[in-house]
Amino acid sequence: MAAALTEADSFLAVRLGALGDALRVCPAVRRIRRERPRARIGWAVEDWVHPLLAPSRDVDHFHILRRGELRAGGLRALREWRRFLGELRAARYDVALDFHSRFKSGVVTRFCGAQWRVGYPRGQDTEMNHLFTNVHVPLADNDESRVLRFLHILAPLGIPTDYDPEDLGLPIDPSAVEKARAWYAQAGRPEVAVFAGSSQHQAGYNRWPEVKWVELLRRLAADGMRTVVFWGPAEEFYTQEIVKAVGEGCQAGPRTTLPEVMAMLGQFRAFIGSNTAAMHMAWMQGVPTVFFCGPPEPRTHAPLPPVPGRALRADAQVRTGVSKKKQPEVVAAVTVDEAFAAVTSLLGPARFVATELER
Repeated sequence: MAAALTEADSFLAVRLGALGDALRVCPAVRRIRRERPRARIGWAVEDWVHPLLAPSRDVDHFHILRRGELRAGGLRALREWRRFLGELRAARYDVALDFHSRFKSGVVTRFCGAQWRVGYPRGQDTEMNHLFTNVHVPLADNDESRVLRFLHILAPLGIPTDYDPEDLGLPIDPSAVEKARAWYAQAGRPEVAVFAGSSQHQAGYNRWPEVKWVELLRRLAADGMRTVVFWGPAEEFYTQEIVKAVGEGCQAGPRTTLPEVMAMLGQFRAFIGSNTAAMHMAWMQGVPTVFFCGPPEPRTHAPLPPVPGRALRADAQVRTGVSKKKQPEVVAAVTVDEAFAAVTSLLGPARFVATELER
């Protein structure tokens, strides 16, 4: 088996959803491309995530699962599964790498036609995913960064799994970067990118209170740091309310596509926000990052060195064995003083000189 895996030349990455996790799979996919430059690499992904990954130079073909069809249920969902799995089997991949480690991704991995299906063992997977894979990679540290966790899955292939911060394989569209630079200059080169929202299912435990955001952004403005508040689906009104309350020195980000917001976030000197895809977009481009972290272990999601990063949570409020959704105070209890100190420590005294010169 070991010899067959190390000689394989076609690979299917299975990471269907979650924008932030999809980005954190990119270093592993990039490593495959570097080590096996002639390999054929596919990626099984849901349609709503695909636009973020589409600019990737490391993936030969994206196999797109249409989530709307699955949610329609009945015959439409069945037809979509048959179409999708049929397409994967026709591609004839040697190895499937299940980075998603859930029941749905397990179905894709098991029935994609690959002989070797690599995943995590029982107890380190979720939703019994290990039953769908036949090569298991045990993890020494369940709480380590997900970037490192995803790299470990390459070990059975004979591919190095060390982290290279200089080559993450981020799918950045050059045309989006050009537009982002022009927008950033027109906006006056503000110092701090902000993402105050969160996904709906995380809103109860991973979102900092609006009133605290307003106070923080006012204090940053008074200290000479201008901010841009970005937003996601269904968050435009929430964002506008914050920006309006803050006043001078704060503006709302424009309506963007996923590739555009990725390029824009890479322009800033610092980022502060919830533990979302936007946070990973920022730090993976080298932007010093402060993020609000709920009950999960902070280092699982924190920026990796050499990017400066700070996790903010009220550690005294973390209750072992209690569902994270029942611990909203873990983030809500973080003070404005703590958040302000974290941002200013990342920017340092040089921010005043740079800001004055640009003005």
